[in-house]
Amino acid sequence: MQAIRTEAIRHPAAWTAATLGGKAAITRHLTAEELAGFDEVLARTAQLAPQAVTRADFQQPALGRLIDDVRREITQGRGVLLLAGLDPKRYSPEALERIYWGMGTHLGTSAVQSRTGDRLGRVEQDDQDPVQRGYRSSGELRMHTDSYELIGLLCIRKAASGGQSALVSSLAIHNEIARQRPDLLPALYQGFPMAIPEARTSSRPITDTPIPVFSYVDGQVSCMFAGSFMRAAAEQLGTPLPPQLEEGIRLFQQTAEREDLALRFMLEPGEMLLWHNFTNLHSRTEFENGSDAEHKRLLLRLWLTAADPRPTVPQFHERAKVYDRVYQEFSSKGH
Repeated sequence: MQAIRTEAIRHPAAWTAATLGGKAAITRHLTAEELAGFDEVLARTAQLAPQAVTRADFQQPALGRLIDDVRREITQGRGVLLLAGLDPKRYSPEALERIYWGMGTHLGTSAVQSRTGDRLGRVEQDDQDPVQRGYRSSGELRMHTDSYELIGLLCIRKAASGGQSALVSSLAIHNEIARQRPDLLPALYQGFPMAIPEARTSSRPITDTPIPVFSYVDGQVSCMFAGSFMRAAAEQLGTPLPPQLEEGIRLFQQTAEREDLALRFMLEPGEMLLWHNFTNLHSRTEFENGSDAEHKRLLLRLWLTAADPRPTVPQFHERAKVYDRVYQEFSSKGH
């Protein structure tokens, strides 16, 4: 049984919407020097496909300082940063992708996101998606964490309506549960196996181990939450979730949606959102695309393994390993 923290977490990453005061609090506007740096690396790498750009290709003094600031804020500060100032009228979708990918090469190593092996996910409606992944739908996505330590979203196009993003600090949620119902923490620290949609048709559709909701290692609390995946695993295993865990998940979800905790905002084209997945959850409201191409929502997603990982229980990384295994199985079948 891992250690459980019950005292309040006092850290910049335990932020609340009430204390931040809105989207502006997490926004960093790119400077003229930084934009000139992007122009320089775009010209230097023009002959390369965007995802062929390496960390060595993306070296530039002003950008190096920017990336250091981003890394520091994500790993030591609030755990989230929105970069604004990449005007989509000035930068083509390919140029934005090249900038985004290049930034990612400095923050971590890109990870496989699906059975087809893509490392830059297209977050868009695809009614023909055989796996029916949430990020390929237009439906609401409730507060959850993804599978890797560092996450990024770059907005290329907005929908005609809807598609509002939201973030909430998982450390703030931990503080609230510890204050209201500390008796539910042991079950949340114990966790449950997850049935990950991408693994539905694989040899092992359910994770081999329970995945805790909370981890407390080396003085740091971290979070891995996907309540629907736990409930799906319980259904496939033919066993109900433990009562304390079921109650803990319900309280967790209710707390995550509180207006004083969750920061809600619209990602605009050209804006890049980067955050630490183990200290923040994210969600999205339902959206509706327009009939024209300019109003069909498209975001690009990065999943990154961190070069200097946050200390967590090893089970946190079992969820990520599923995607590599599913990709290997899918590839071995000749796809």
